[in-house]
Amino acid sequence: MKVMIFLLSLSGSLSAMAMAQIACPQGVTPGSSQCLPSGGGAAPSPAPPRWRLTWGAMAEDGTAGYVGTSTGQFSRRSARQEAMRKCEGMGGRNCKPIFDYKNNCAVVVEPVQFVPGSSIAIYRDGSTVEDASGVALTNCRQKNGRECKVNYSNCSHPVLVN
Repeated sequence: MKVMIFLLSLSGSLSAMAMAQIACPQGVTPGSSQCLPSGGGAAPSPAPPRWRLTWGAMAEDGTAGYVGTSTGQFSRRSARQEAMRKCEGMGGRNCKPIFDYKNNCAVVVEPVQFVPGSSIAIYRDGSTVEDASGVALTNCRQKNGRECKVNYSNCSHPVLVN
């Protein structure tokens, strides 16, 4: 008797499973792995990816010429703090945050012959290092009256969260 009840309940479960999968290609028996669940026939779409923005920053001691940098930080504040820590770690005593950027590339461009206190460094961001460099090199030459070079470049890209 118990065996018969078990078999009846098992056959009821199998037929319910077969009925739930009725979106089958022609000639395929319901219950096959080739069948889709009924209810639209399409599998649910996956959740869209989530991205977390990242920041980079630069801090400078203009008198000594030290520049601390950071990239890939999850907040503007932490990017600035990291840049300040690095500037001070190089010996900077008057470090100040001077530039920050988000989900972008950035460069520091300075005259080839940098003279602390009289040379002007240019900080620029752009969608690529090349974009930022092109504009910054032109600005640097105009402001300093001499040839300039890229001393630092980096990009802060978003991070995939899920």
